[in-house]
Amino acid sequence: MTRVFVAAELPESVKQSLSVYEESLKRSDARLNLVDPDLSHITLKFIGEVDAVKLKNIEERLSAIKYSPYTMRLSGISFNNPRSPRVVWVNGSDGGGSARLAAMIEESLADLGIPKEERQFKIHVTLARIKEYHPSLMPIVKGLGDED
Repeated sequence: MTRVFVAAELPESVKQSLSVYEESLKRSDARLNLVDPDLSHITLKFIGEVDAVKLKNIEERLSAIKYSPYTMRLSGISFNNPRSPRVVWVNGSDGGGSARLAAMIEESLADLGIPKEERQFKIHVTLARIKEYHPSLMPIVKGLGDED
């Protein structure tokens, strides 16, 4: 079994800029698992564990999707949930391009028994998973959240 998700890769220039955010996060006293910027991406669809046969079917479906390029903008950082933060991420916007692509992915995989995502699609790039929150993290994230 293989853990599978569909993601949009980020340009190298964006990956390099993510390390600046991560350096700021390191100044907090929170226990964080930082994501390696080289592995950063935008998840379009989390699928989960699949066997080799299902993976082949998924690959065939995804390769048939036709979409037009679109522009995305990443700016500022925030928590997944400010009341109970578990993740720090970079926010994104793109005029709906990623949401449309995610919907096409959902539709193409529907009859393979892959459940549709119930939550509304939100563009984000995960910077860190919070293992133990500390109040020193909040002003850092708020300060970076105002940046563009």
